[in-house]
Amino acid sequence: MNQPANYSQTHFATASLTIKERPILYLKNRTVEYNCNPVLNHTDRALSLFERVAYTPVFIVGLLFNVTALCIFCRLKRWTDTHIYMFNLLLADFLAIIFLPLRILETFCPIKPSELCTFLLCTQYSNMYSSIFTITAISIHRFIAVRFPFLTKALASKSKMIAISKCIFIWTIITVICACNYKDLLPDKLEYCYDRKLTKKLKQHFFLLLEILGYLIPVLIVILCSTQTIYILIRSLKHVQGRDKVERKNIAAIITANMFTFIVCFTPVHIGLLLQYVISDDSSKDFVHVFLDVAEWIATTNCCLDSIGYYFLLKRVDKRDNPSY
Repeated sequence: MNQPANYSQTHFATASLTIKERPILYLKNRTVEYNCNPVLNHTDRALSLFERVAYTPVFIVGLLFNVTALCIFCRLKRWTDTHIYMFNLLLADFLAIIFLPLRILETFCPIKPSELCTFLLCTQYSNMYSSIFTITAISIHRFIAVRFPFLTKALASKSKMIAISKCIFIWTIITVICACNYKDLLPDKLEYCYDRKLTKKLKQHFFLLLEILGYLIPVLIVILCSTQTIYILIRSLKHVQGRDKVERKNIAAIITANMFTFIVCFTPVHIGLLLQYVISDDSSKDFVHVFLDVAEWIATTNCCLDSIGYYFLLKRVDKRDNPSY
């Protein structure tokens, strides 16, 4: 509907008091309501302050690192399968980073649960699990390259296509899971834009998907593949000397750091989801809320950490023509 030319000025001039209490932002012809003067208890005020302080540097550093890494990859003349896995990981991290400003805005002016919040939560889950699955794929890929060098050489001509297929499969699985379970993230299930109501439990099959397929299986694979790769590299040190020996030690150290980073970043958030699922007592509501919020921030820091660690690892490994080192 057409409005007079001075409609915006008149509207805001006559409704300034109302706007202070509940500003309205028009987004794609849908009204998104947010309150810049919320009534918060002590726990929520402390969490809001924590998130402002914690998420802002993650956004700045993560954006800088991921944009830099993406630019480097875009200038690559020769892509390998490891570059494809790494690019997929960076893409997932970058998508998580660009939505962080809305998470920071939420700490100042809480957004009323809406379809936008459902989209943001789906995006958050999608980015986290695409990172988890891609890191898992990288761990498997590196273990196979070290443990079965002749098989790796035999599949060298198809390695890039295999990597692309795996990445497409990862995003397809995540999209299907989100599409089938988005009802668990609808506005009526949310306490705040990024927080589910403790009384509204995830459906059992969705919870099990997140915990088992999304975490337990990947973390076991990452631990198994990483420890085996490190063992093979360390065992091979007695057969090499000089620069090659130093290189293998460095690669083993980076794989170790990446494995512990994976565990530290993604374990707390899944413990938090478990607590949210099993606890219904109102007296524990604040504890679960605080634990899950802090755990989600820890998971988000992975966007900064793996953009450094995995790129450094792949850069070192790809200096050598032999993928088995």
